[in-house]
This record gives sequence, C-alpha cells and structure tokens, in this order.
Amino acid sequence: MNIVAEKKEIIKRLNEVEDLSVIDAVKDLLDFAQTMNDDKLEAELEIALKQSDNREVSPHHEVWAEIRNRYKK
Repeated sequence: MNIVAEKKEIIKRLNEVEDLSVIDAVKDLLDFAQTMNDDKLEAELEIALKQSDNREVSPHHEVWAEIRNRYKK
C-alpha cells in the first residue's frame, strides 16, 4: 500500500472511533512524531541521558502504570 492509501485507511478508521482516549493517544503519537523531526531532539535526548545517569527517572513498571491509567476507557 502506498502512503496516500495508508493515510486514507487511518482517517477512515479514526472517523469510526468514539473513544476520546484513543483520539488523545493518536494526537500524542502525532506530536511525538513531529518532535522526532525537530532540531531540538538531540538536546532533549542529552537531557534525558543525564537524568538517567543521575537516577532521576521512574521505574519501568511505574511509567507503564501511568500510561495505562491515562488511556484506559
């Protein structure tokens, strides 16, 4: 499938969604994808690595629990 057909399929499926949490998740994903193209991504990754080195991070299970709570129905 080409990119135009893929986009049309996504739009079709998105129009059928009635769950606001799914819409929010799609918006977050699109925002993330846009950030990936920003010049500041490298600087953000450097900050994240420093935070990790300084143990200023959350455990994996806590992050996933937060994500599940945020997007649950």
